[in-house]
Amino acid sequence: MKKIRLFEMFAGYGGASFALKKAGIPFDCVGYSEIDKFAIQCYNQNHNAKNYGDCTKINPLELPDFDLLTAGFPCQAFSVAGKGLGELDTRGTLFNEIIRIAEVKKPKYMLLENVKGLTTKKHKATFEKILSELERIGYNVKWKVLNSKEHSIPQNRERVFFVCQKKGEYINFNFPHKEELKIFLKDILEPEVDEKYFLSDKTVATLIRHGNKIINQDENPLVSATIHANYFKMGGRDQQYCIDMSQVRREHKLRVYDGISKCLNTAQGGGHTPLTNHKGRLRRFTPTECFRLMGFLDDNINLDGLSNTQRYKLAGNGWDINLVSKIFKKMFEDKNENNKIK
Repeated sequence: MKKIRLFEMFAGYGGASFALKKAGIPFDCVGYSEIDKFAIQCYNQNHNAKNYGDCTKINPLELPDFDLLTAGFPCQAFSVAGKGLGELDTRGTLFNEIIRIAEVKKPKYMLLENVKGLTTKKHKATFEKILSELERIGYNVKWKVLNSKEHSIPQNRERVFFVCQKKGEYINFNFPHKEELKIFLKDILEPEVDEKYFLSDKTVATLIRHGNKIINQDENPLVSATIHANYFKMGGRDQQYCIDMSQVRREHKLRVYDGISKCLNTAQGGGHTPLTNHKGRLRRFTPTECFRLMGFLDDNINLDGLSNTQRYKLAGNGWDINLVSKIFKKMFEDKNENNKIK
């Protein structure tokens, strides 16, 4: 198979490059675009490509040719966790930079990603504009909301993906099918962690004083919470409990279930990170654990020189490389000879 030439926009830690590697698909990254200095540091420690910097200042004619453009364009403008301003938020207009570059460079394929909120009724006009603009510049588009927990990673992380093919290029693409979850939260936890990750008794007391408490309901814990954080509890008999964050904004409660993990969210905006009950003590998830929840099950990312704050931020803003690798396999490694890229 001929090497795919990749250009990554809003690259972060290089989720597309990691995913192509994980999928075993040969590629060369001809460049990337990123402005966050810590993301740039992480990218450069893990990949070898030129940073073209601020995408709003890129002259497409000065870019090398490439086959695949990837972009997880800024999502805060469409996020439930954010203000949901859509195009009223300047970050919501950065999609236009993808169009501007793609219209000139005309890559054969694009993989774009955003939060599920973009597909809601509130942002219907923006969503339809995205699809119409992609069609206008010559692309056929398939889109779908996918959840990490349905593709082998124990995290409830829903994202909408757009697979774009230049008209005239043929690939019989279908999104990956859902899979039974076989890796659970307990499988990604580190057995021993530094004391700095544990909450002090004073902090726990403060949480309880502000109305956060654990009670039993039908033999399952129910955590009532007003803070914007995630909880996870390991029970006896090697049981596993995990949180349904979908209950937080509606009921100000976190429902905790036993069995397989279906609903843990990784780092939340503003530096919030998940919590776990570790041998009877409450602690934060470590950055290593958060990256495992982003598909780095072999810890194959170099985070040297980055503070924990930056590591949490990178994990929270990045791509689930496990899920994206499955999308790339469906795009570029179809075993049916008639469906291969032509």
